[in-house]
Amino acid sequence: AATAAAKRSDAVVAAFRGKIVLTRGALPTGANDKDTIAKIKAAQLTELAGTPGDEGQTWTFHYAAFPKKTGNVALKLQFISGELDGRMAAESSLPILDVDSPVLEGSLTIGESRGLTRDKAYQLRLVNDKGEVVAKASAIFK
Repeated sequence: AATAAAKRSDAVVAAFRGKIVLTRGALPTGANDKDTIAKIKAAQLTELAGTPGDEGQTWTFHYAAFPKKTGNVALKLQFISGELDGRMAAESSLPILDVDSPVLEGSLTIGESRGLTRDKAYQLRLVNDKGEVVAKASAIFK
């Protein structure tokens, strides 16, 4: 589910451009740009803890994507295996509330039933309608 992002300063956007920040909740805001950047870095997750369910493990996380460029009409979040094969394990379309926003925020739940495997590392790639990778991150799904 996409959420309206708080207005982020140009300095904060520049610090994370081309990256996807994974967190437990909404991005923190600091007293100034330097403080905000430090708080976002501190909140960033590199491991996501899953929850067992009827269809295997599921992971719920908040994302903040800082695309390299705005004006993306359609975006998909691809989960690429961190193993040598580099295969795409899963894909999820992300809603875009404002094509000109430099930050896209929302929450996502994805599970083993969609193709992910627990205790594996994945590269998350945000791909636009032209097939260009506009932001990425990596994480281990526990």
